[in-house]
Formats: sequence, structure tokens, C-alpha cells
Amino acid sequence: MPVYEPKEYEKVIRRIQEKVKTLPAKMGECLSEEAIAAFEECHKIKLPQAYRMFLKEVGNGCEHMFEGCRLNDLESSPCQEPAEPFLLDRFWLWEDDERDVDIIETERDHKVYRGNMELINLGCCMSYRLVITGKCRGEVWNFTDVGVQPCCERQDFLGWFELWLDHQEKTDYFKDYVYGEMDCE
Repeated sequence: MPVYEPKEYEKVIRRIQEKVKTLPAKMGECLSEEAIAAFEECHKIKLPQAYRMFLKEVGNGCEHMFEGCRLNDLESSPCQEPAEPFLLDRFWLWEDDERDVDIIETERDHKVYRGNMELINLGCCMSYRLVITGKCRGEVWNFTDVGVQPCCERQDFLGWFELWLDHQEKTDYFKDYVYGEMDCE
């Protein structure tokens, strides 16, 4: 399930709605356009279209997604400078970066910790976040204390959620790891 094209969103949303009905997944109440627009205005952002559609037509958050962790509802999703651009387009493992730590921290603050919002916190310094600005807008990335990377293969929110619906606790977002050493930031 790759990054979907906007013309596919309606079909994917319908498929997700049907799959949700067959699982014990408890979805939050759908949001109105007005509620989403108010959130966007407050944060001075425009959420990716696929995520907006999900919030309006499928639900706002989900109980017990991964290992008992919940998919955050919109209002409680931690955002880090959401209107500022997320500047990465490939993985960066800063733990292996040999530059001076002050340079790494400055670059990390400037490139990584902005323009995204947390979807789910898995604990142990690992989360999945939706990129809301920049070149990778709409993609879901894995954030850890040692680096960040897009899901493998790259996933937008709908693909990421549908993959979970299909495999639940057995979901492996890293099974098709396609990034080599040369792709490092």
C-alpha cells in the first residue's frame, strides 16, 4: 500500500470503512469540517487531504491500535512547530552521524522537530508521525531517539492505517526496507 493518489481516496476510504466494521477497533467520533478547519486555523496549517477525509468519514483516533497504544485523536496529537517545514526526504540516523553533537542537535531541531504531528506513541522513544509540511507532506514516518525514517515502502496515512487493519499486531512497516547507506542524510 503506497502513497495513494487523491483520485483514489474515496475508494480507499470506503475500503477502510468496511474493514473497520469487521474488527473490534473502536474508532473515535468523526469530526466535522468546521472542527478540522478550526484546528487548522489555530495551528496555521492545512492537514493532508487523505487525513482530513479519514477524520471526517472514518473516525478521530482509534483505541488499542498497536500493542494497546491508541491512535491519537486530532485534538491530542502533539505537534512540533506544525506550520514550519519538515525538511527531510530520506532517513537520518543521527546516532551514527560523526559530526559534532552541537551541529547535529541544531540540524535536527531545524529539519526534524517541526512540520509533523504524532499519530501514535509506542513508548521506548518510538512513535509514528504524520508529516504535514515539506516535500514528504502526507507521509507517515517512524521517529525514534536515534533517528527518523519514512515507512518502508513509503506510506501515506491511508496506506499506513489500512496496512494495520490488514495485519494488526503483525504489521511490519519495515519489511520492505529499501533505503541504502547512500540514502543517509
